[in-house]
Amino acid sequence: MELEYLLDKIIEGDENALRLLFERYSLRLFQLAYYYLQAKEPAEETVLDVFTIFWKKRQSLGHIKNIESYLYTSVKNQALHYIRRDYYSDKTSINLYEVELIPENNDPESTLLDREYEHLIQEAIDSLPPKCKEVFRLVLSDKLKNREIAELLSISESTVNEHIALAYKRISLYVRKRYK
Repeated sequence: MELEYLLDKIIEGDENALRLLFERYSLRLFQLAYYYLQAKEPAEETVLDVFTIFWKKRQSLGHIKNIESYLYTSVKNQALHYIRRDYYSDKTSINLYEVELIPENNDPESTLLDREYEHLIQEAIDSLPPKCKEVFRLVLSDKLKNREIAELLSISESTVNEHIALAYKRISLYVRKRYK
């Protein structure tokens, strides 16, 4: 279902359209909130808050050109609001950058090597500079386009491209240096 159509239906008060929008974006928005808050429960609350506010303000949403960008920006702002107010303290950890490799065979030695390699890639991702890691996560986990990331983070597309290139280069160097 087209996003513009969903937005029109939401503005008209269609709860099913809101439910569809929530189902389509809640996981990716949760990942974004989690990136900022580093805690599961506040990240879930952030996403729910954004959709609640979105629903309450539905009649004034006709100006939105890109609903996806609007949702991402809203979640980012809400998460930053939580941080400023220090609304959360419990940090239930999950890893946003879990990398799963598909094993080529099932022998124990290969499985162990695959796990070591996954751990090494995870370390490489964790070692990226904060802004670079954020851009890389938005590309890798959220599958956002460079233009969308640039809009969301208020940076240029060329800066997004530079962060992505830097991330791949650093991950590659990190892995090559430690995995021989």
